[in-house]
Amino acid sequence: MTVTYPFLAIAGTVPVAIVAGIAIAAFVIGLLSKRGVIAKSKKRVLKLENEMLSNHSRILSLEQKITDLEAENKDLRDRLGNVKPELKVS
Repeated sequence: MTVTYPFLAIAGTVPVAIVAGIAIAAFVIGLLSKRGVIAKSKKRVLKLENEMLSNHSRILSLEQKITDLEAENKDLRDRLGNVKPELKVS
C-alpha cells in the first residue's frame, strides 16, 4: 500500500514503511536529545545543591564563631564589670 502526499514537492508516491521509519527515527532522535538535556539539567541541579550545602556549612561555622566571641566578650565584661576607670581632672 502506498500513500500519496500532494503537499510534498516530490512527484509520485511514498511507501508507508518509509514514512513510518522516518517518524520513528525522528521520535528516537527527539527522545535521545531530551534525555541529554534532562541529564545536563540534573547535573547542574546537583552542583547547585552541593554549593548551597557548602555555603550553609560555612554560614553555620561563622555563626558558631560569632557565638563563641560573644560568650568570650560577655565573660570579659563580667570580670571587668566591677572595675571603674579612674578619671583625672586637670
